Amino acid sequence: MTRTLALLPLLVLASVAQAQTACRIATASPLAFGDYEFLAATPKDSQAIVIVTCDRDGGPQVLPLLMRIDQGTGGAGPGGRRMTHAGGAGDTLSYGLYRDVARSSVWGTSDNVDTVTLSLSVPNKGSASANFTIYGRIPARQDVSAGFYVDRVQITLLY
Repeated sequence: MTRTLALLPLLVLASVAQAQTACRIATASPLAFGDYEFLAATPKDSQAIVIVTCDRDGGPQVLPLLMRIDQGTGGAGPGGRRMTHAGGAGDTLSYGLYRDVARSSVWGTSDNVDTVTLSLSVPNKGSASANFTIYGRIPARQDVSAGFYVDRVQITLLY
């Protein structure tokens, strides 16, 4: 946001109001895979929804929203995400986060390469919401210890 101040000859300050738009992640469902069977021949899939809400007071009606997802605490880049065994067994479980239901396009942090952009129409002096769907997959046949596996990723929203 930019503010313009004008200094008048009588030393009276005047400010010019600027349009404001504010967006936030309203809710994000956890990406829970449930039980993983390492002998299964098929991968384990899940999905999560991130709801973004924007409020507008002037300015453009249509907002481009861009979402990035980092590699996570146990990862080595968007294509090398790993969950770690919460019980301290030292095992890691590879998984991926994707932009498409086919789980062929990895979600990452490189703008216009592996991020997702949505357009949201927000009424003036109103609000609107958009849903980003994150598709997750654990590849099949990873021989790991039984237990609970976790990772934490950072989501960045640009508008």
